[in-house]
Amino acid sequence: MMEVIDVFNKKVKEIILKENVYCVLLIGAGAKTEFENFYLLNDIDLFIITKDRNCFEREVVDIDGVSFDISYMSLDLLKKSILEKNSLIITALSNYKCIYNIGTKIDKLLDEIKRIYILGPEPIRREELDYIRFKLFKDYEDILTRLDDEITACFLVNNLFKSILISYFKLNRIWIPKDKKILREIEKLDLDLFSVCKEFLQENSINKKITILLEILDYVLKPFGGYLKYWNRGKFLLK
Repeated sequence: MMEVIDVFNKKVKEIILKENVYCVLLIGAGAKTEFENFYLLNDIDLFIITKDRNCFEREVVDIDGVSFDISYMSLDLLKKSILEKNSLIITALSNYKCIYNIGTKIDKLLDEIKRIYILGPEPIRREELDYIRFKLFKDYEDILTRLDDEITACFLVNNLFKSILISYFKLNRIWIPKDKKILREIEKLDLDLFSVCKEFLQENSINKKITILLEILDYVLKPFGGYLKYWNRGKFLLK
């Protein structure tokens, strides 16, 4: 069986030879891992910048026991994503290891991505802030009306928990991480919030979970005016 690094090198060489490529980037955990330790990775994430037009493709494949998750994005679409400050692209390419690059034009784009990442997301507009304050609380109130259906209530409680945490990142102008990294990022950023989240996840009683959920909601929204119980007639976001 081939070594992981040999499989990696073979796949990269195949991409360079067969694809219309500007650049091959190693992203995700692999970007922080020495090549000799690749065997420790669950999968290898590659981001390929191509010379195609308006194209984004993804390939998830197993080669000789090595899992690859490969994104192919055309240069024009990458430029558009940078202009729009697409959070998925900005966060994915904020940390990388360059494996192959044919020119400096890509370097400038990658530098711009790093600059945008460091600055953080744009501040949310007032109407979106108020929408978050209102919507999260209304979702909480909806749960209280469904306590006679414990399965539905449990589903809604967990769903709202995730929505609150995503809102935490939005409100504080922090790039939203992948689901699997949300709690670890919160642990780094706010130990008090992480502690309450941990308590919520370890609690089995639906009634106690609801009580803890309100505590989390209050904690996240308090710096931004707290929750909104009512909405005066006016513009309302459709989401």
